[in-house]
Amino acid sequence: MKRLVLLVAAALSIAATPTVDRLLVGGQVHLPGGPHRLDIAVDDGRIVALLPPAESAAWRAAAVEVVDLAGGHVVPGLVDAHLHLFGYGAALEQVDLTGCRSFAEAVTRTAAVATTLPLEAWVQGRGWDQNLWEDRRFPDRELLDRELPGRPVLLRRVDGHAAVASGRALELAGVGTKTPDPAGGRILRREDGSPTGVLLDNAMDLVGSRIPKPSEADLERRLLRSAQALLQVGLTQVHDMGTTATELAVLRRVDAAGRLPIRVWSLLDGSDDELLANELRRGPSPRKAAMLRVGGVKLYADGALGSRGALLGEPYADDPDNRGLEVMPVERLEEVTRRASSAGYQVAIHAIGDEGVHRALDVFARVGAERSHALRHRVEHSQTVRPTDVDRYARLGVVASIQPTHCTSDMPWAGDRLGSSRIAWAYRWRSLLAAGVALAGGSDAPVEDPDPRRGLHAAMTRQQPGGHPPGGWNPAERLGATEALDLFTRAAAWAGHAESWSGVIRQGLVADLTVLGGDPTTVEPERVLHLGVLRTVVHGVDRHAAAVAATGGGS
Repeated sequence: MKRLVLLVAAALSIAATPTVDRLLVGGQVHLPGGPHRLDIAVDDGRIVALLPPAESAAWRAAAVEVVDLAGGHVVPGLVDAHLHLFGYGAALEQVDLTGCRSFAEAVTRTAAVATTLPLEAWVQGRGWDQNLWEDRRFPDRELLDRELPGRPVLLRRVDGHAAVASGRALELAGVGTKTPDPAGGRILRREDGSPTGVLLDNAMDLVGSRIPKPSEADLERRLLRSAQALLQVGLTQVHDMGTTATELAVLRRVDAAGRLPIRVWSLLDGSDDELLANELRRGPSPRKAAMLRVGGVKLYADGALGSRGALLGEPYADDPDNRGLEVMPVERLEEVTRRASSAGYQVAIHAIGDEGVHRALDVFARVGAERSHALRHRVEHSQTVRPTDVDRYARLGVVASIQPTHCTSDMPWAGDRLGSSRIAWAYRWRSLLAAGVALAGGSDAPVEDPDPRRGLHAAMTRQQPGGHPPGGWNPAERLGATEALDLFTRAAAWAGHAESWSGVIRQGLVADLTVLGGDPTTVEPERVLHLGVLRTVVHGVDRHAAAVAATGGGS
């Protein structure tokens, strides 16, 4: 009789437990207070229960699938708050010039790929950085023309704010000795006035506009290739900076077909008036869970520090006749910011130099602190911030969108650009956080590797992989391990108006999860780089799994 009662009680318990799609067991689940040994019940893409293992037996029987996480550490789905989704996909298909130690090496890599392409085809590459070369000087196209005679070639610098073009490419674009510098750009020239081939910021468009535009099929291929690579490093959600009209059409078509595997918060290309008119009239996406949401506008105040296009208040320490470039006039920044704000769109202004940052904050101040707070307007990069501007971020409610690996990539030469006094203003994450400024973490891929483990390491150490420099570069600005993880989870979700349904692990929120092979908040920082990405879960579905350990539910 006693055994019968127990059997009946067990049956009633199972009957009272709802059937769920998946039960993730055996993981260390990172909640706001730290990791806990919990099992996660997932149904219809959402977390329906967080269960101590002793209480999950009935759920095992009710689950369609039970997944053993084997002690893996489950963190909220990692988010990259600043990258270029299609640009990263394109970079995966072009000549990879990352790490070239000379222009000659870049040309050699390019020539090798060019042999696989038709003679009339454009040869494109990305990733060179003259700061890694012995003379640290911008290249001249002479070597490119000698090794690839008659070939149209455009090789973009790592930051995407400079490129070197071959003579044939310049010829096709009609760029010569008498071509004037475009607004917001510069053509570097030889002593006789002829172009060296190096084009800065808006000058790149003179040649780039001559390259045949990718078809929608090309864009879709790049989108899906990019997404798959990002999922493999644990990212579940990305903020796409400067989405063009064609890219947006591809995103919408892929999303409508249910084939978009990673969540996208799209910030529109603010230089396209037709796109802005159409989308601002349409209004931003609702602030609810979706694979694709459109709700921001991306603008540019200046260029990049590495190419001396970042706008500084005083001249460059290593180029005393240069203060950088105003990529968009302040009047344009303010006009678009007002229009976008009135339509309920977040505005993200790229600003790297201290004057660029100051002007972006001025624009947000004139548009109004109330709107900035409500819409979470952002300064992208926020790399060089004057002491008097730190508190302005907090007062205006402006998000500082930072990319920690920019610091560790730039530190060998940033001091040369900024000089001994201004270098203390650079990459000042701790100062901003201490002032109450909201930070959000990203990579700026394809400028940097999108792997968030590299971002976590850089934020915690301000060192390059391998421990250089000892103790970290300006270590007072480092972040703690929990703060670093927050950059790429809760804070990045908040910066994309997604905090009501993502960014933390909690019952009722979407099941966007990243499973790592160790605890990113307690392991030695150098080991963070080598933590395995065991599983990337988006809306309850495995989008990447290094090792699947699943069993059927209830038997």
